[in-house]
Amino acid sequence: MDRDLKVILILSALLVAAVLLQSTLLRWVSLKGVRPDLALVVMVFVAVRRGSQSAQVAGFLSGLTEDLLSLSPLGFHALVRTTLGFLYGLTEGSIFMDPILIPVLLTLIATILKGLLASLLVVVFALPAPGFGVFAGPLWIEAGYNLALAPFVFAALRLIKAFRPREKERV
Repeated sequence: MDRDLKVILILSALLVAAVLLQSTLLRWVSLKGVRPDLALVVMVFVAVRRGSQSAQVAGFLSGLTEDLLSLSPLGFHALVRTTLGFLYGLTEGSIFMDPILIPVLLTLIATILKGLLASLLVVVFALPAPGFGVFAGPLWIEAGYNLALAPFVFAALRLIKAFRPREKERV
């Protein structure tokens, strides 16, 4: 089996599981209705390790799954996460990954960018989103959750052979 296809299949299963987990079981740890965004943390890891193409697939799949499980318009989360996957995928191979600081920093920036992109879509398309604000309390609660989980999720994903960085072609 082609390595990229294998990565996409593993990634698809992992992301669907992450979205289902955050939609169901993680409601027990929600604070003011806000839950951690496991799929975002996984997508950030994949983007940094595997590049834009894998990250865009990851973002689209997790966003589409979230759209199907929520009341948001179909494609809302898919667009936000695909865009984030593309942007983060541009950093492939250019960031030294220490075990704690970089995962936390990358996840914080991704969470804030997700809030900004979602706010932009809400304003541009005049979507009904009562109580939605880009820098409101829920964004910071989600950021706190994501920051706490990032080092652990990154460490667990490093163990999966398919997510190791690609070998550079020798000339």
